[in-house]
Amino acid sequence: WEIIKANVWVLYLALHPRMNELISPRLFSFKSSLNGEMALLTFANSITLTPGTITVAIDSKGNFIVHVIDAKSASGLPGAMEENIAKVFGQA
Repeated sequence: WEIIKANVWVLYLALHPRMNELISPRLFSFKSSLNGEMALLTFANSITLTPGTITVAIDSKGNFIVHVIDAKSASGLPGAMEENIAKVFGQA
């Protein structure tokens, strides 16, 4: 569901007549509560697969740096995606 919402949002930004005013790329950092390389890798890939976001860096302690297309794209991180991955890896 989050990926669908992100697709619609990026489409809105791309087609908006004032696109240059709305897009404000930035780097966003946060610490994930996930443990283990596979859980962190899955989360990093999930972020990158979401339109408007790209995982730039991650370390073994769960510190992420993510490039976002605008502030709204950063507002959902770490969020529901992290919670779902935690459930899959038995960390919830």
